[in-house]
Amino acid sequence: MNRSQAGKADRMGAALEPRPAPAEEATAKGAGDAGTIRPRGSVQRQTMGAQVADELRRQIIAGELAEGFQLRQEQLAAEFGISKVPVREALNQLEAEGLVIQQFHRGAVVAGLSLDQIMETFELRAQIEVWLIGLALPHATPEDAKDAERQASLLENSEDASSLPNLNWQFHQALYRPAGKEHVLEYVHKLHLQVERFVRMQFRLAVQIEQVVREHAELLRLYAGRDPAVQQCLHRHIMGSAERLAERLAELGHKRT
Repeated sequence: MNRSQAGKADRMGAALEPRPAPAEEATAKGAGDAGTIRPRGSVQRQTMGAQVADELRRQIIAGELAEGFQLRQEQLAAEFGISKVPVREALNQLEAEGLVIQQFHRGAVVAGLSLDQIMETFELRAQIEVWLIGLALPHATPEDAKDAERQASLLENSEDASSLPNLNWQFHQALYRPAGKEHVLEYVHKLHLQVERFVRMQFRLAVQIEQVVREHAELLRLYAGRDPAVQQCLHRHIMGSAERLAERLAELGHKRT
């Protein structure tokens, strides 16, 4: 790990509060499970694992941990001030989300995506989300439409570019929620997260934000009117974003396969 990477890693521990006290560490080690912190039982370990996953996910999505960056359990445990058990849980969770790959010879590393894989992710998104909005449309109430409109307004008026991908997800989620498919929504959210570090690049360009805002407005108009044409509109919105992103990444020399 170079000095820059070490500096990023040094900040990881600050994300977990409160840290266990030394006495708690000693008690846990003395209980016969060396290095495992359990002052509050397994619930505490699960909570810490979720916190570690949240922080690592944030750093991966923000681009602070680059593709191929090694996530060593021992080092992460020391930097977070915890045992390896919650770190292992966090890495397993991030692997399930497609953000980490666990390799036999290297351990866990930050996953990368080629242009082809990014496009496949958007294609899968388009298929599932068009289906979801079709299911949601007959059940969407005026309040559901207003909720989606509120989310779109938050995105349009936000001055924090780093928050835009999440606001974009909140808008899409509001459109699909009346479908009543919570498990599918969780899966779609993972697809959004897998490409979010690349999508952030689009949201740094004002022209891209303006186009997203226009397309969201058209989606809202059709959705509020329960117009089935919203499905075709959504498909164009998702795949148009994918094509513009792919063009931008290709210009930057991103790997094709």
